[in-house]
Amino acid sequence: MDEDHALWDLELDLWLGGAEVYARTLDPGCLAALPGVGLLTGAPAILTSLEGAPRWDDVEITERQLGRPTEDVAVLAYRAEGRREGAEPYRALCTSTYRRDGARWRLFQHQQTPV
Repeated sequence: MDEDHALWDLELDLWLGGAEVYARTLDPGCLAALPGVGLLTGAPAILTSLEGAPRWDDVEITERQLGRPTEDVAVLAYRAEGRREGAEPYRALCTSTYRRDGARWRLFQHQQTPV
């Protein structure tokens, strides 16, 4: 599996997985801008915001774009549509920035803008 594909798989895992996926992926200094939640700084704050939050049953990621400003940084930009049973679909434009930490990728920034 190539590295770019692995990054997209990791992004989908964050949408569908629970707090344990975030705990092993978040950079300690991660920044997040989330609708209904606000601006979050640092892995502890982001993990706390996930406590009791329902996860998505399914997420479709389209209009994928990947920027690689350096070998150790990757920026994903895309449109997401998330679905949960009994709820209207959630649609957003998203960005995520990852930095390489040894052999792993760490999420350093995530932003969602509902559309």
